[in-house]
Amino acid sequence: MSFREDLQSKEPEFIGDPLIAESMIKGESAALSALRPDVVLHGFWPPASIASRMLGIPTICFLSLPMHPDTLMSRNFLRDIPDPAKLLTYLPRPVRRRLAALIPRRAIAAVPMFAQRNIRVGAERAGWEGVPLQHIWDMLSADLTIVNDLPDFYEDVRLPLGFRLTGPLFASAAGDEEIELGIAALFGPRERRPKVLCTMGSSAKPEQLLAAVAALTGGVARDWNSVIVVPPAICPLELVRRHVGDAEHVYLTDRFVPAPLVNELADVVVSHGGQGTVQTAVSTGTPVVGFGVQTEQQLNLDRVVEAGAGIRLPIHRWKPAAIRRAVNKVLTEPAYEERARLLQRRFAAVDGRTAAGREIWHWLVDEDRTASRHVRQAMHKGAGTSKPKGSLGAVLDGT
Repeated sequence: MSFREDLQSKEPEFIGDPLIAESMIKGESAALSALRPDVVLHGFWPPASIASRMLGIPTICFLSLPMHPDTLMSRNFLRDIPDPAKLLTYLPRPVRRRLAALIPRRAIAAVPMFAQRNIRVGAERAGWEGVPLQHIWDMLSADLTIVNDLPDFYEDVRLPLGFRLTGPLFASAAGDEEIELGIAALFGPRERRPKVLCTMGSSAKPEQLLAAVAALTGGVARDWNSVIVVPPAICPLELVRRHVGDAEHVYLTDRFVPAPLVNELADVVVSHGGQGTVQTAVSTGTPVVGFGVQTEQQLNLDRVVEAGAGIRLPIHRWKPAAIRRAVNKVLTEPAYEERARLLQRRFAAVDGRTAAGREIWHWLVDEDRTASRHVRQAMHKGAGTSKPKGSLGAVLDGT
């Protein structure tokens, strides 16, 4: 079951029913009350932030972008027209870029995705009595927010207090990982045909994955070798097999794929725009063709497009013919690979893991912060809990 089914997501609501949101927040509260951590680390998971704050527990949040009104509404933040403005997405990109900078702050704040009414109502029912949770950034507010994106992307964006840009943070290849034989056969060094990797994470919808499948099985794509990852959370492997038929140039798998290793073998990655997927492709110097399921994913891809290392299609134009044209353009124009390599070097110059760890540690021992002072006392005195003296209890919470 995908998280969309589990949470009954209905655009633009991340959680499809206030009752589910209330249940999630109460469940988080019960678990945290039992564990009694000194700090909670969470990602894009509002129930964890809300429950922690209801209990007075300090929080550290990991986000792919600075989720704060001062940043989201700055003139330099949006790099393109958001997909919901459908007609404007057909304008030339330079024009769209200029228009994006002119979007009023109030219009950005009114984007339905930022409201998340069901979470707000669920929090109120669960007992939230703090400041009103009007927007998603209120629901994700933390004592420290780690933004795991390339600092270069934000040179002209002012970060709010409590936010730290630490650099890319994604899973790297383990030394003992092996590539499936079927993937190795199509992506091997002796294969001279262009190699395309399609990977959609878990947030894409079945029809979006199937559109990519159709793009990679017909027309000029018959001259490519394509590996398509089929997450069970999106759709069954057998359904995709029926669409692929007997195409020998396509390999399907629903197993875990060592992404860094396979990305390095590919000539282009077809993606849903998830930050981990995009960063993995960039870290191997592989151009990207994708679409954003949600605003954050559109922004991830826009950064790559701005660097000249890929193509983003608006979600309503994510159709087989358009996907195939975009992939073919990337494969036949060397500039995309050249710029992807340049972006790869920028990524390699930043150690996101070390930077994130350093920021967290500095926050924990900073005497000037009330929340971190509470944590320091827990480290040195046990803070009156049943934990051993000098220990620090932390919970990593999220989806």
